[in-house]
Amino acid sequence: MTDTTGPKIVVADKTARKRRRLERQLRALRAMQSHLNVKDIACAVLAIPALTLLCLAVALKLHMASDSISLAALGAAAAGTLIWWIGRRWFTLALLIVFALILILFESADFDLPDLGSNPKRSRRDKLTAAIAKREAMLRELNRTTL
Repeated sequence: MTDTTGPKIVVADKTARKRRRLERQLRALRAMQSHLNVKDIACAVLAIPALTLLCLAVALKLHMASDSISLAALGAAAAGTLIWWIGRRWFTLALLIVFALILILFESADFDLPDLGSNPKRSRRDKLTAAIAKREAMLRELNRTTL
């Protein structure tokens, strides 16, 4: 008498895996079908060149900072690959990376408005210097009273 339960279990296991894989693919296809409209396609078509330009702008900034073309090309390729790879799974995180790249791009830009009228505004640097001096004075006063 031979044991015939072995091959049936293997076949049942393969069938169950195939069923799960097909159900997972069907869910993904239905999700794609519901999102496949003209607005989404247009946004994707516009987003790809925008992200490419952002990566090239970051490469230009890297080239200006390091004066190395290879570092700039590598930085742009790495930024693009990172956005693509993360955007496949976690779209929100990819958006945060794009936001960070935009911040890096404009970090050295001076956006202080010129003085208009008779009430001159202090620049951020002056405000920061004044705040640091105030905190240092408060800390010295605190140290003097506790000693």
